[in-house]
Amino acid sequence: MIEARGLTKSFGTHVALRGVDLDVGAGELFALIGPDGAGKTTFFRLVAGLVTPTSGNVHRDPGATFGLVPQRFSLYEDLTVDENLDLRASLYSVPAAEAREVASSLLARVGMGPFGRRLAGALSGGMKQKLALVAALLTRPGLLLLDEPTTGVDPVSRRELWLGLNQLQHGGLTIVVSTPYMDEAEYATRLGFLDRGRLLAVGTRDEIVGAYPRPLFEVLSSDRTSLRERLRGFAAVDDISLFGTRLHLRGAEGTGPDILESVRQRLAGLVEPDGIRPIAPALEDVFVLAGDDEEEAA
Repeated sequence: MIEARGLTKSFGTHVALRGVDLDVGAGELFALIGPDGAGKTTFFRLVAGLVTPTSGNVHRDPGATFGLVPQRFSLYEDLTVDENLDLRASLYSVPAAEAREVASSLLARVGMGPFGRRLAGALSGGMKQKLALVAALLTRPGLLLLDEPTTGVDPVSRRELWLGLNQLQHGGLTIVVSTPYMDEAEYATRLGFLDRGRLLAVGTRDEIVGAYPRPLFEVLSSDRTSLRERLRGFAAVDDISLFGTRLHLRGAEGTGPDILESVRQRLAGLVEPDGIRPIAPALEDVFVLAGDDEEEAA
């Protein structure tokens, strides 16, 4: 459905996206993950044809139509929900009767059936994103592009939106969505991590997590300041990350699971031995490491 090869987009002396090679197949729900400024929005603009690459190319299947939901709400806030959808149908030459039928079905699916006469500007953040999604789907596209659709959206609306995307994907729609939230990537069939304009890893969740090359330990401790001080200068551990009420310790490059006893000895008297245990990495661990490696390379 999408091929992006050798893709580069630069602005003056600042390179926003560099050397991205990516295939997204038909019927996939692909999640592009990365921090702010990673190049996610630039990627969507390139795929949508809103900007042209400095080098490389983007290819969409011949005849494939697409719908785009940008990061910022771009519909008319002084029009009602129904008026916005009527206008979009008119701009894309969707017959009025067909547009009304499709719009009614889509609004009902996202729980917005009763809000057709409400001004778009009076909608909540989550409802605006649902309206933008309905507008993008109104033309029955073969490809749906969503740029951080859940930013600023409450947790319930976030979950509803992703469940809806999952249903659309199972119905055969190809979806590419960007997000800064690791938990949302769990819904995707495949994902990639973009950082500083480079695509660092692509694959299924299990493939990416399974390739994690470092030992990882979970530590139960409420005294995080003392723990960090105790590990300062300890060459076997090169990162301490907070995960909720727990800490993840990452082994340095070249270390293996056998450093567990060394870690326990280093933290003796501060953390009980059974309060330190090896764990499998989460997606966030993988992408913290990928981001650190990219920063070091830069």
